[in-house]
Amino acid sequence: MRLLIAYRSRYGGTESCARALAEKISADTILRDLRKRGGPSPRDFDAVLIGGSIYGGKIQREIGSFCDHEREHLLAKRVGLFICCFYTGERGMSELDAAFPPWLSAHAFVRELLGGELSLGKLSLPDRLLVTSLVHPARDLSTINGEAIDRLAAAFNALARG
Repeated sequence: MRLLIAYRSRYGGTESCARALAEKISADTILRDLRKRGGPSPRDFDAVLIGGSIYGGKIQREIGSFCDHEREHLLAKRVGLFICCFYTGERGMSELDAAFPPWLSAHAFVRELLGGELSLGKLSLPDRLLVTSLVHPARDLSTINGEAIDRLAAAFNALARG
């Protein structure tokens, strides 16, 4: 089985999660950073995992563009979705629901919240000003959920086993 992990990472947290997933999945796995133009298409894979991070209540526009552009191919594949954000529970699931088009969320066989990461030193000045005015973090934060990464990897490994 061939798996494409298509992701968009603004400051590296989502990329770290995508790489951790790739290491735990026992399939031929290719990572595609959607920030870069071109790259492998979902049509060349058996399954696709799509993820991004939430900023200001929205996922990166490259995720939406990728989903819209590849809609036909995504609907023909097994698809999993994930987001990196600091919310959990019902609020986190609302963020996940809002991050992807409804047609894709309904089609996905697995969806996960992987937690979030905040590295103040990596933030652009506008993002640092926004974040510090809203949540007043005193230091870097990480709520990356290793168990959620394991669950997502296990779902794909089960799919690969048939």
